[in-house]
Amino acid sequence: MSTARRGVPWWAWLLVAGAVFVVVAGVGLVGLVAWVGTDLGESGEAAPADCVDLAQAVGLSDLPAGSSHASCTYMGFQDWQIDGAMTVPRADLDTWLARLPGSPVLGETGCTADAVACVQVDLTQVGDEVDAHYLDVAVLSESDGVAEVRMAAFTT
Repeated sequence: MSTARRGVPWWAWLLVAGAVFVVVAGVGLVGLVAWVGTDLGESGEAAPADCVDLAQAVGLSDLPAGSSHASCTYMGFQDWQIDGAMTVPRADLDTWLARLPGSPVLGETGCTADAVACVQVDLTQVGDEVDAHYLDVAVLSESDGVAEVRMAAFTT
């Protein structure tokens, strides 16, 4: 007399294998999302930067003469931006701007509401001697020939 072999049917093993695959894939996906989210979050935070980096990004060796109270931050991932705030004698700022390609001049049109004068310098045609694509300069206030200035050098 033969005895029937009783075991787990083939389709049950298939279900177990499918469940294991789903669990492993789910854990891997959660890990990937957490890892990418951490990297993107860290890259989107502004970090303190040396303000000389702002000047060098636009092809100049230093900030305008007479600059004081300068503070800068860097934020970047694929594109980057260096923001700076400082006080500088207006004449020194004008001289510094004149050293840039096209000798840009501060104007009153196209400025944000908090600026009394501004200019955007297009550096995209300059070539490899500059890292930034644009420089935004805004004079927020001016008193006794000294301007409170906000600058941003950035890529697009």
